[in-house]
Amino acid sequence: MDAYSISKRNADPILRLGMDQGISAQLQSFQGKQSEMLRSQGASARELHQKLGDHIIHHGSNQRSLEKHMVSSKLSFSSLSSSHVHPHPDHHRQVMQHVHGMQRTSSDILAVQQESAKYQQRLRSQSTGQLETQATSMSAWFARYGEPKRQSSSGDLHLSFVMKPRWCPHTLTFKNSQALRRGHITK
Repeated sequence: MDAYSISKRNADPILRLGMDQGISAQLQSFQGKQSEMLRSQGASARELHQKLGDHIIHHGSNQRSLEKHMVSSKLSFSSLSSSHVHPHPDHHRQVMQHVHGMQRTSSDILAVQQESAKYQQRLRSQSTGQLETQATSMSAWFARYGEPKRQSSSGDLHLSFVMKPRWCPHTLTFKNSQALRRGHITK
């Protein structure tokens, strides 16, 4: 970019925000980290869902086999052996590891969100510090950016136009109210 376009971009408050690439790059890196952590958390949640689904199926079959064993044990000459299978001893530890991993990832995501919010606040404070002259009314906006090139007139039907006050034959004066003819653009 040449010096003229850089000075024009620095003069415009909206384009000036894009000139500060340092903070914008950091915000993009935070968003990338956050999306990567969300993906890993989703993968961990899917794996945990699969493990818990398998555990529920295994638990249901164990429950049915224990009920059958209880019914058959009431009969005479029944066997004392059951088809109940004890759960794997590492299953509870693996589930707890997944839960702790998801909690750790959630806390990391929260930390990244807080850092991102801090950088966004810094960017906002820099941008508001540079915007000394804000347009708070239409007259201030026109003073800052200039009058529009196309002015409304009675012959232009596309723009809204404030008509002249009407003549009242009863009072022999003009009325105090003015009519607004809406243009085709605003209808």
